[in-house]
Amino acid sequence: MKYLPFVVVLVVLGIGTLIEGKFSDRWGQAKSNRLSDFTERLKLVPKKIGDWEGVDEKVNEEEFKASNCDGYISRTYRNRDGQRVNVYLVSGSARHVTIHTPDWCYVGAGYNMAMEPQQYTIENVEAGLPSAPEFLTTLFRKEDPISSHNIRIFWGFSDDGNWRGPRLPKPAFAGKSAMYKIYMITELDGRAVAGDIESNPTLDFARRFLPEIQPILFSDSPVDAAGVPAASAPAASSADLPPADADLPAADADLPSADADLPSADNKPAPAAESLPDDELPGE
Repeated sequence: MKYLPFVVVLVVLGIGTLIEGKFSDRWGQAKSNRLSDFTERLKLVPKKIGDWEGVDEKVNEEEFKASNCDGYISRTYRNRDGQRVNVYLVSGSARHVTIHTPDWCYVGAGYNMAMEPQQYTIENVEAGLPSAPEFLTTLFRKEDPISSHNIRIFWGFSDDGNWRGPRLPKPAFAGKSAMYKIYMITELDGRAVAGDIESNPTLDFARRFLPEIQPILFSDSPVDAAGVPAASAPAASSADLPPADADLPAADADLPSADADLPSADNKPAPAAESLPDDELPGE
């Protein structure tokens, strides 16, 4: 019995390690089919969203590889008014996606946060989303001897089509084998202030962009090896269907009655075989 306390401690430690390892993906969970599917879908994100046109941007491949995320698009969208939004959308497991966020990465690159990130819900989004998208956002500044560089970033996460911006994303998405993270970045002039969110062009862009990519990223239809979702049969258009009160022929229209005079079999005897020339017989 004197060893019982040690056994209890070992059991508790073992269970705790298993639970922590599962939720943190400590042992590098094998790449799931779902993550492969999520990554393939990134190829289908359109470059044209309403009056916003996208151009792909280069990413340092070594830096991306070091992030251990699975796939990405990096694209700058511009509208007719010259406004620009940089989109960085990545796929990966929760373990890797949730630890690389702007409040760490951009600060490490020499930016200062004007204020702590705040949660912001984008209202009046076009139909197609299961819930109003929520993001974290703040203003980042980098000063140099000649000028200052100001950017606002909105970032959020989703594994099921609901975009969320939790202050602690790692525990919020613990154990998820496949998910997305998105940054939407705008460059601001020197007059920008930390609280100036409503006039940011990201809001107009997001209201168009997020409903557009929703069925692409989160559809139940599988994606094949070419990155194309399985096609579903198009629903019949109401224009192709007759109106409910359309005149349809009666079931018995133009059909002879049961006692109609039909020719008797005796009225038209079959021709005798010998009346056919030899060269017209079947099989010859």
